[in-house]
Amino acid sequence: MRTKVAIFGSEEFCQRAMHFTEQRSEIIVDLYPYSVPSEAPALLKKLLPCDAILFSGSLPYVASTAVLASIPVPAVYLKQDETEITTTLLSISLHQSLDLEKVSIDVRDRNVLENVFDDIKAGEKRPLIYQLEEDYELEDLVQFHATAYTENPDNIAITSVHAVYDRLSALGIPVHKMISVKSSFLKTIDRVCQEALFQKSETSKIAAGILDDSNLKTEEKDSYKRLSQLLQAHCIHSEEGILFYTTLGAIQTAVHLSEFHQLVKLVSGQLAFGSGRTLTSAKENAMSALRYMQTEQNSGLYLLDEKKELHSLLHSEGSTVELRVIEPVLTEIAEKTALSPAVLSKLATFGQSQQSTQFTANDLASHLGVSRRTAERTIKKLLTSAYANTVGEEMTYRQGRPRAVYELNFPVY
Repeated sequence: MRTKVAIFGSEEFCQRAMHFTEQRSEIIVDLYPYSVPSEAPALLKKLLPCDAILFSGSLPYVASTAVLASIPVPAVYLKQDETEITTTLLSISLHQSLDLEKVSIDVRDRNVLENVFDDIKAGEKRPLIYQLEEDYELEDLVQFHATAYTENPDNIAITSVHAVYDRLSALGIPVHKMISVKSSFLKTIDRVCQEALFQKSETSKIAAGILDDSNLKTEEKDSYKRLSQLLQAHCIHSEEGILFYTTLGAIQTAVHLSEFHQLVKLVSGQLAFGSGRTLTSAKENAMSALRYMQTEQNSGLYLLDEKKELHSLLHSEGSTVELRVIEPVLTEIAEKTALSPAVLSKLATFGQSQQSTQFTANDLASHLGVSRRTAERTIKKLLTSAYANTVGEEMTYRQGRPRAVYELNFPVY
């Protein structure tokens, strides 16, 4: 299977990418050259269908983060490593005398440069160094090298930015570009191709959705037809509700559509998804996800995968909820407290996320998304089995009863 990779970089980098991959028949490269890294986000909006994206460095990648969030293919950047810096210094030294103290250089990570100097035992000799930050200004970088040359006409500039090379060359300042090393490039493009193949295998997995139509209003009844189209699903009416048989990839595509979000709001709390190795397991997982949402009174949109991990489809940054317990400690807690795996998973993430080990019932209620009374019942179960301790009280008002302060007493990491 051939993998199409979109390459974003300077004109020269794109041409080198073509040269590096000309013997790799399994890779197709689609070139998107730019003049400066800040042009990458605009170019991404012209992206043609591809399997993966490769940026020439961290600067265009970071500049494109917001746009990449809506592009469902893996994207990586070529990291500047010791091999690239060493190769560049060696190339220069083969053609002219190279004194590190008469060099100005810009790099993406100063620590990588320092590693090279340590390896070659450069001693105290150091060039003038400019570390490229995400928000660097092109003019500032040009001025950095130009000033170094003005103060010392023997200075040699080495730059990681092709646009800076062009500007310095036009000014008559001796300058060299960082050399893109073939071995590093091929390792990176092989990695992104592997990620693309893995993602394809993931998105082709069987998935099922279930829509509980028992509580839908009359005007909402036909929403399933459009949902079925957006999910590219085969739709079946059953006793459990309306079933959608589709793939993970189709669900991920639908999640990025505004119309899909409008329909989800219309049937709030009545739709859930599951994935699995078979249609039966995918359906069972979808039903488990729906029961979780209805039991926890959670109106989000969730998918339960074959590992029994619950994922929010609307908030990708949210933590995963375990709907089964496999850790021995948590299994023991579940047996002694009769708390559900979902609650235990949330308790573990609660313990990890708190800045202080101490908490109140209000703190726990806020994290679990439940009432204070429900949080207090959970705490009582933990206290009874010694999985939580009462460590004090706090009085936030002059009137009223003080609030108990607790600590968890089980491993959360």
